[in-house]
Amino acid sequence: MAMTNMIAEGGLQILPLDIVQHVLCLLILIFFMTTLVYNPVLNFINKRKESVEATVKENERLSAEVKEIKENADKIVDEARKKAEFISFEATKEAETKSKEILAEAKRKSNDIIEQGKKEIANQKAKLEAEVKAEVGALAIDIAAKVLEREVSEQDNQKVIDECLKGWEN
Repeated sequence: MAMTNMIAEGGLQILPLDIVQHVLCLLILIFFMTTLVYNPVLNFINKRKESVEATVKENERLSAEVKEIKENADKIVDEARKKAEFISFEATKEAETKSKEILAEAKRKSNDIIEQGKKEIANQKAKLEAEVKAEVGALAIDIAAKVLEREVSEQDNQKVIDECLKGWEN
């Protein structure tokens, strides 16, 4: 009712003391709001921003590190692949050289065996020829002795030859 009386008596009066009190309350409210709410929130936001920036920088650093490690790993894999190819090439080359050496050795041995066989055949042939010559000589002497003992007919001649051949076969 006091307010209705005031309005009825001549309106609402604004006292300077009331304005000063309101401004003072507003300033105290702003001060407390700034110190109790705004500054802690601002500090929290700044710390969070710094934390996010630090995380981003750390992620960039780690990404660069991972990229460098990957490049190094790729280089190592390429070097290993090249080394494996080189080793494979060298092994193939060495195997070919060994196989050529083995083939040459086998050919040499087979040629030696063939030569030895030819020499043995020649020796056997020479022996046989000597034996045949000795037996032919003995046979000729036997035939001559028998021919000289009597006069030989065609049948006697064939009989002597057959006997000599039978003796020679044994």
